[in-house]
Amino acid sequence: MLQFLFEWLARADSPARADAIFVLAGRKSRKVFAIQLFDQGMAPRLLFSVGRFEIRRFPELGLPQTIDLLQMARSIPPPQRHFFVLFENQQFTAERIRVRMLGTLSEIEALADSLGTHPQLSSLLVVSSGAHLRRLRICCRALLPRNVKTSFLAAPEENAAANQRNWWNNASTRKMVFTELVKIICYEVFLPFWKLARPWKSKTSSTIPPS
Repeated sequence: MLQFLFEWLARADSPARADAIFVLAGRKSRKVFAIQLFDQGMAPRLLFSVGRFEIRRFPELGLPQTIDLLQMARSIPPPQRHFFVLFENQQFTAERIRVRMLGTLSEIEALADSLGTHPQLSSLLVVSSGAHLRRLRICCRALLPRNVKTSFLAAPEENAAANQRNWWNNASTRKMVFTELVKIICYEVFLPFWKLARPWKSKTSSTIPPS
């Protein structure tokens, strides 16, 4: 039963070609895996969600240095430093997104807005941690356009616990799983109110040209 619980949270799809890869903010391994998919030709565009604590380390990913996120962030209050960074045709463009109370929901809301301005994108590969995928599915189903086909992939090293039949004996993994379950309940309760507020929300993001 406990093994089934983790597999329910971490259910991933098979990799398939898409119009873009979207990788959520968080551990570096997510972005490394997304870059590997990009290098394999799985999509012509790679969209990074970069949180405030990742900005300084972004150059460590080894991509062409055509953008300076650290310089762009200097004039922004630290709690509001969150960017979407698009890598396409060996160039970056960056867009600051609105930071709200629920981080993942804020990222998917910003993704929905981005898709609204890029109607040519009809399929996505979404990359995150394994145990994060169930909550991502809930957010994407609620907020993304219906005509966008979305597949969910887990960064391999972050999903290693899914292959351990006794994952519940690991304190950190156990905490992660039960924290996710609590978050899923909160999101299911909160999402309807979030969706009601969206038609009247003001657009606060701004596009920043590559440096």
